[in-house]
Amino acid sequence: MGNDSLQPKKFPTGTLVFGLILIVVAVATLSRTFFHWSFDMPLFLIIVVAFAGVAMIISGLSAAGKRRQRETEIPAPSDPSL
Repeated sequence: MGNDSLQPKKFPTGTLVFGLILIVVAVATLSRTFFHWSFDMPLFLIIVVAFAGVAMIISGLSAAGKRRQRETEIPAPSDPSL
């Protein structure tokens, strides 16, 4: 039960990516309104979601690589006299 403090904290990548999607969509919508730009909103949303998916895949691969590296490292001895 005391092992929870030894577990590394996981970075909330999904929350970050979802927040970035919301910010990008909001900025695009506001810029369309203020600057009277015209672009295809469904295509824009598809592109944003595709980039978000790529970001989540890269994050997952990075986490898996770090976990694998952490598992192969030899832990330091607990007794400093060794």
